[in-house]
Amino acid sequence: MFGQIVFGLIGIPLGVLIMVRTNYIVDQITGSIGFAERYLGSGGTYTFFRIIGFIITLVSLFVMFGFAGTIYTSIIDGLKGVSGK
Repeated sequence: MFGQIVFGLIGIPLGVLIMVRTNYIVDQITGSIGFAERYLGSGGTYTFFRIIGFIITLVSLFVMFGFAGTIYTSIIDGLKGVSGK
């Protein structure tokens, strides 16, 4: 339980920071990412980092409040139905 709270308290600000500081990350640290530009269009690198930040924030919230296990179980159960096993 304590680990989940710590994970959330670290992950949520990290995800928000990535979304807010996307311009700095792309311009000063990483530069353009080829596959993001190709598949997400012009400015795809900025969009890619915003998506990554959103996913980190969302996963951190789910883990912090205990929803991650429920979501994981439903995804696995759904995949079992698709595979027929």
